[in-house]
Amino acid sequence: MFFYIKRYKWALAFACLSMFVLGLADNIRGPLFADLINFFKLNNTEGSASFAATSAAAFLGNILSAPLMRVMTLARLLIIAVFLMSIGLFGMGIAPTFSLYIISALVFGFSLGLMAVVQNLIVAENVQTDKQPKALSALHAIYGLSSLLAPIVASRAPEIFGPWRSSFFIISALCAVVVLGALMAYAEPVFEIHEHTQEQKDLKTPKLLLFAIGGIFAFYVTAEILVSTRLALYVRTYFNMDLEHSSNYVTYFFAFMLLGRMVFAFKTFASSLKQQMNVSLVASIFCLLLGLYVHPFFITVVGLTMAPFYPISVAYISEKTGIHKRKFITFALSFQSFCVITMHLGVGFLTDRYGLFYAFGVGLLSLVLSLICVNFHPKVSS
Repeated sequence: MFFYIKRYKWALAFACLSMFVLGLADNIRGPLFADLINFFKLNNTEGSASFAATSAAAFLGNILSAPLMRVMTLARLLIIAVFLMSIGLFGMGIAPTFSLYIISALVFGFSLGLMAVVQNLIVAENVQTDKQPKALSALHAIYGLSSLLAPIVASRAPEIFGPWRSSFFIISALCAVVVLGALMAYAEPVFEIHEHTQEQKDLKTPKLLLFAIGGIFAFYVTAEILVSTRLALYVRTYFNMDLEHSSNYVTYFFAFMLLGRMVFAFKTFASSLKQQMNVSLVASIFCLLLGLYVHPFFITVVGLTMAPFYPISVAYISEKTGIHKRKFITFALSFQSFCVITMHLGVGFLTDRYGLFYAFGVGLLSLVLSLICVNFHPKVSS
């Protein structure tokens, strides 16, 4: 059975559905990190390699998204990305060795890289400019919702199905459902392959500008992923919590993130996007310091202070770069993947050598760098 819907509704609907499965898949790995280490008998550096491999493949997906978007529509590329995610997750669930797990994680990571670019662009290009902050906040609120559910799935799925990796199969099946739904829905008018204007082709972008704009959320995402993937291990290591209790802390983190993004999805604030980003970053640094030196619960509150930053930063970059948004957003996401790869490898090394407490310093540094990029990036030429 096939049905037709308006293009902007297709864009919003399947960007949100794909974001839901992405949030589950991306954040299921944090609560299961300790189980991954134990099952394959790894140290922290080796375990972190699985995250780094995923991020490396995501980096490749970010880079290849640009040429792929020149030969296919955003809608088709989104469907392919969700399908690849389903395959990668299934492989991660059945892999008998760590090597095969890494291969599956590479497929999964590649799909992440494609989806990260397409989801943001398909909304940015099909929603009116003045409505983009709310639309992007709603999109990433979906990520917050699925991220909130991820640790619950991680802790409950083994109780029902047995194996600790059973949650991978559940999310793989959900990806397959999204693919089927997208294939059955036809957009009106149809999506078209993007053609670069002469002005876009003639733009000469200084590398400093690309890195400064990209660093706005590349460094932020590095900090967010560090907290979400290492929080469970942190409280299990320093506070002797079991899987259920450590998963609860991750749940609190994403509950706060969901709350924050829901607020920004429904309420318009008078302050500028730049001011909102500054408040988010400064508050996140403060709460992370409290979490490390006072009580770990404050680390979960970082989810609330971080909540608006990603969607607002995408809207900010889209606003500042205009018709060149594809180039800047694609580069920013590629730079983000590179930073995340470096973070995972660095945090694994720092954890083995000095302890996870000190490895969280990478998150603090990343937030400071993002703050610098927000306030001191060069002006984008129109």
